[in-house]
Amino acid sequence: MEHVFLEILAEEARKGNKHSNTFKVVSINRVVDAISERFQVQCDAKHVENHLRTVKNQWQIICKIRGESGFGWDDNMKMITCDRATYDAAVMAHKKYEPFLNKSIDHYDEMALVVGKDMATGSFARTFADIDLDYGNEDSMPVDCDNKEAEEVRTNVSSSSTSKRKRKSVQESVVDEQIKFVGEQLGKIANALEQFTADKTSQLYEQVMSMEEE
Repeated sequence: MEHVFLEILAEEARKGNKHSNTFKVVSINRVVDAISERFQVQCDAKHVENHLRTVKNQWQIICKIRGESGFGWDDNMKMITCDRATYDAAVMAHKKYEPFLNKSIDHYDEMALVVGKDMATGSFARTFADIDLDYGNEDSMPVDCDNKEAEEVRTNVSSSSTSKRKRKSVQESVVDEQIKFVGEQLGKIANALEQFTADKTSQLYEQVMSMEEE
């Protein structure tokens, strides 16, 4: 059900049916109909909105962890990485971090599209079969905004060119953050190599022999 939920909304976002934190009603209804039909359960728009809030909370946790010192990122595995000591300390302080550490994050790219700040880039190998629905209602439905964001959705009407500029600005910001992150990691590697060049052969030998005995 989670897979269907995120696949459909990611596809709707790629079609341009999501602006900021808002999905069109047609997108919400597509999820409602697909889940109701496929899983034979009673699903309505309120259920979809509630789960969007859950997914957004998960995304905020992921972003917060990635922004903290001591954590790495494996983009191939879509996984936040850390050593054992960092893991133990993080889980002890923040139990909610545990599901996202040292394990692949399911549907990470789709989450980025659905609840991220803007249209994330990337290809998706999986697709969801199109469902014939009534596309008559093109009104927009707010999805999980705070009061300030909801007010902006109600009062602001942006042109398509303005929306494109905003998307471009956010994408450039994301790229800048990624470049900064890579630079920080390279700096750490350089410092580690510099320290390693010091004469620590005897210490290294003792550590290796101790590990072999254990």
